[in-house]
Amino acid sequence: MTEAQHTQSLSFPRLVSVIIPARNAARMLPGQLEALSRQKYQGPWEVIVVDNGSTDGTAELARRWTGKVPRLEVISVARPGVNYARNAGAAASHGDFLAFCDADDVAAPNWLDAMVAAARTADVVGGHLELDALNTPRVRFTHSMLPPDRLPVIMDFLPYAVGANMGVRADVLTALGGFDPRYAHGGGDDVEFSLRAQLSSYSIAFAPDAVVHYRLRARSWSMAKQQFKHGRADIQLVCDFRAHGMPAEPVSVAAAEWWRLVRRLPDLVSRDRLLNWIRDAAYSAGRVAGNLRYRVWRPRPGVWPRRPT
Repeated sequence: MTEAQHTQSLSFPRLVSVIIPARNAARMLPGQLEALSRQKYQGPWEVIVVDNGSTDGTAELARRWTGKVPRLEVISVARPGVNYARNAGAAASHGDFLAFCDADDVAAPNWLDAMVAAARTADVVGGHLELDALNTPRVRFTHSMLPPDRLPVIMDFLPYAVGANMGVRADVLTALGGFDPRYAHGGGDDVEFSLRAQLSSYSIAFAPDAVVHYRLRARSWSMAKQQFKHGRADIQLVCDFRAHGMPAEPVSVAAAEWWRLVRRLPDLVSRDRLLNWIRDAAYSAGRVAGNLRYRVWRPRPGVWPRRPT
């Protein structure tokens, strides 16, 4: 690194924009805003809450936090979809570094400090999702976990930053054209952006000290819906990135997985096993739906960690 680059790195960022997509989040959003009000970061920063078509008064509740978190701005985007909300938040921001978190999670006090430190040497940053604080042991048992010491890797291909704890330089986001709105309704939205950034020669890094306490889906129906969307989105990712080396395998592997699900039916004597079966079946059903929609062979099961639900 040259002396000029070193000086520029130390002066970055000029302003941090924390962007929170929020849809019907009136019950959970106060916890995240309270956590942001306790951040130890000493540099200038702003908070942008993007109300994504809520019907529960999310925007009105968020505005009550004016003066409690730095430079709060609340905007509304009628079209639902997390990537529409992220892009709208980025368009309304003034910072040269954008940090994204979710409305129903809780950022640790050092979160923003650690994100900024990592962003001085990387274009895209992903932090650590901590699962113990907001989830019961049973909920954690019935969900697939992400690695605690590195970014997850999808399909033995490339790592990605999870959207609930992600940062990106504003100029990089602009150069890439923002988040892909086709991935708008659950699953793949963060992965697609991370892959596209790396294939465009931008760097990505893990920030282990940028901790967000992550809330898993506790209800079986909610978990199943999200797993279905993840399975469908993973096929969309194969469709979009197969030409760049993302692997896909024959449908015979999918058939074998369905057979394993059938063979597990007699073992569903406990609630935990039943919830695990529902999770896996919903994810496999999503892959079938994705194959029917995008007409590609689905990826091999088990070679990448599912995003937490």
